[in-house]
Formats: sequence, C-alpha cells, structure tokens
Amino acid sequence: MMFPEELPQGCPLPAAQDCSGSIYMISENIPVQESNFQSQAERGRALAATGDAACTRHGLSVFPTYESCAHHKLLFPRLGEHIVSAKLEPSHGKLMETPSRSNPAHMTWWPYKGVTRSALFSPVES
Repeated sequence: MMFPEELPQGCPLPAAQDCSGSIYMISENIPVQESNFQSQAERGRALAATGDAACTRHGLSVFPTYESCAHHKLLFPRLGEHIVSAKLEPSHGKLMETPSRSNPAHMTWWPYKGVTRSALFSPVES
C-alpha cells in the first residue's frame, strides 16, 4: 500500500500504527460525501506548518470514541453537526494518537492512496 505522493518525507510519523478498530469523525453531511473527508492539506490550509504539524495536516482528525468526537463537535461546531463512524483495517492506512489541549483523545488518520474514505463511514445515532 502506498500513501499519496503529496505527503512530506517521513510522513506518516514514525509512531503511527496500522489502522485497526472503530473510529469516529465529524461530518458536515448525511449521507457523507468525499469532500467531508479532506485533510487540511487537501483543503489548502495550514500551508506554513512545519515539523510534525506539516505531517499531521495531511491526515484526518478522528477520535477513538463517540464521546470524544461529540466533545470536539461541541468545541468546534463549524466542523459539522453529524458524527460518523468507520471500522478501519490495516489496508486503510496508519493511525496515531495526536492529543491536543482541547481534546486529549484526538487522533490522526493517514489513509492509503486509493481508499474511498466516504465509503467507510456510516452515521451514528446519538
């Protein structure tokens, strides 16, 4: 499996592990659309990021539990009003804990090239 060519050298970060298990994410739309699953880099944001942040901007923000995702949604309502979930396998990419001050459960997912991200996710009942 290969990652998109746009990733900086050394990305995903060395601590990233093969995907395994359920993750949760905030989505703007139901049904989910592929445009809801773009990284900051794919959206043209955080262009001046350096160090580890230059790599994490190429991944997607995900959460290990519904509760941690709902907490993030409350903090950042502009991200969307829906919570969606996927069961990831090693063939879907790499995952790493990337805690932040506002959400210590935050994780970053770097999908492999060719993974149709939106096809993996389903809405979660609250």
